[in-house]
Amino acid sequence: MKLCKSIFFTLLVAVVAMVLVLSCNSKVDHGGKTPLVSVGDSYLYKEDVVAMLATDRMIKDSADFVEKYVEHWLEDILLYNQAKRNVASSKEVARLIDSYKKSLLLNVYQEGLVNQQLDKEITPEEISAFYDDNMAMFRMEEPMVKGLFLKVAKKAPKLDAVRRWCKSDKPEELEKLEKYTLTNAQVYEYFYEKWTPLSVLASRMTIGDDELCRKVVKTGFIEFSDSASLYMINVADYLPEGEQKPLDLAESEIKELLVNSRKAEFLQQVKREIYNKAIVSGEVKFYDKQEAE
Repeated sequence: MKLCKSIFFTLLVAVVAMVLVLSCNSKVDHGGKTPLVSVGDSYLYKEDVVAMLATDRMIKDSADFVEKYVEHWLEDILLYNQAKRNVASSKEVARLIDSYKKSLLLNVYQEGLVNQQLDKEITPEEISAFYDDNMAMFRMEEPMVKGLFLKVAKKAPKLDAVRRWCKSDKPEELEKLEKYTLTNAQVYEYFYEKWTPLSVLASRMTIGDDELCRKVVKTGFIEFSDSASLYMINVADYLPEGEQKPLDLAESEIKELLVNSRKAEFLQQVKREIYNKAIVSGEVKFYDKQEAE
């Protein structure tokens, strides 16, 4: 009996010693970072959360953000661990991982090639030529206007003069209006040279897009009021939905189309060159049906 107790005690001491050794050897190197929470071998560090706080200027309650960030991080890690335990390792999973890795490497490499070697500068002549050849592609998705927008208090001074200045296209009248708006306007926007969506103007007033559109079609000058404010819009130019989109509005869209087309052509050329080189060098070997059998 004493012999059994002695053997048991010896084994217990050995097990405890082994656990202590393993604990010492498994000490995690956090690289100078401060752990906030961990799940198994996965750690979330204070420094990483602070970095997220610093980059997102929209965050108002930092304590609430940290709490939710930690919670979401834990949910993701725990779900991932659960998936690893329940999704059997299979050839299909390995194939999907390999396919994703291949796509990722190709995308990174191709993007690097494009950025290094492709001249992405599109000339005004190319943009104009593409527009002329494909005018049917470019139609107005929503009504747009050029002009000015003014919002003042209903009791603001010199409203009769303000109306006259808003309607005028004379430089001296517009100068008077601009001086007036410095001290009296709640909102003043001058967009005679820039197309502005009618919906943007409607959103700044208690009026719907359709109602504002009807008013714009009837007259170039619109006056509208609510309980506290007076709104004035002078429309110098108007483009309804579905009409031909002007070149200046279509320019950015055309530039993107041409750049993407040039990218596709460039990458196809690179692929063909690599293919031809591999064929000539003998890197690629073809096997006919008989040889394969």
